[in-house]
Amino acid sequence: MKKEWFARLNGLGITEVSNENMTIYFINEENVDEAVKDLSRKVKWDENWLIIGFEDETDDVIFINQLTGEVCTAYEFEKSWEVVTLYSSVNEFLKAYGY
Repeated sequence: MKKEWFARLNGLGITEVSNENMTIYFINEENVDEAVKDLSRKVKWDENWLIIGFEDETDDVIFINQLTGEVCTAYEFEKSWEVVTLYSSVNEFLKAYGY
């Protein structure tokens, strides 16, 4: 899924998306592994979660759950990740931002 996501993102030519609820800055493909290392310092990052970016105001991570296809965010709470599903699919996510 990693290659497909970044190919799609590159094809769209976008580095961020924004609506009335949030602005998301996308991470470069070559920075994904480093981001996982950074996030795993406190709490282990799930290997099925593909980091795609960060929310502008809170710096919360945005990722694709590769098992379900959902686009989610997560924040660290009491030594675990609290996951919130934002969109049921990548297509729904991109459509919400006009793509």
